[in-house]
Amino acid sequence: MAFSDRHHAVASLLLRILTLLLLIASIIVIVTNKIYAPFNIVVDPPNITFRDYYAYRYVLSAAVIGCAYNLLVLPFAAIHVAQGRRIIGRGHGLALLIFTDVVVSVLIATGAAAGLGLTVEYQRYPQDSDYKNFFNLVDVSCGLMLGATMCMVIMIMISVHSFT
Repeated sequence: MAFSDRHHAVASLLLRILTLLLLIASIIVIVTNKIYAPFNIVVDPPNITFRDYYAYRYVLSAAVIGCAYNLLVLPFAAIHVAQGRRIIGRGHGLALLIFTDVVVSVLIATGAAAGLGLTVEYQRYPQDSDYKNFFNLVDVSCGLMLGATMCMVIMIMISVHSFT
């Protein structure tokens, strides 16, 4: 049984909302993740956050760019569901939307992969529980980003199916 254009639009809208929620959760997890350094001698002890690792900065920037893109495209998907017509159209506009979806999903996937790669590399060495907790929360953040990537891939498949 083939889905109608309205079913595709509703599925695309729900996937965009789910992608946005997953990316927001990922941003919250990585920004609030912190190790409070146990230095007693230093007056202002340094804390370890995502800012101390370039790969984790990339994770955050990829998630923020993905959120911004989804916030930009979400009204178009909502209008498509509400009014039953596309604002972008079926020709070159839809092809551009599919292309930007692919680019953003690859950006989110590479951000998650960079974070997971650095985390796996650091977890090879024995650490105390604070570092272990820090890296586990980075894993959670990257896993949420991979979930957002999967939602975007399904959304791209729906868009390509409605394009043909």
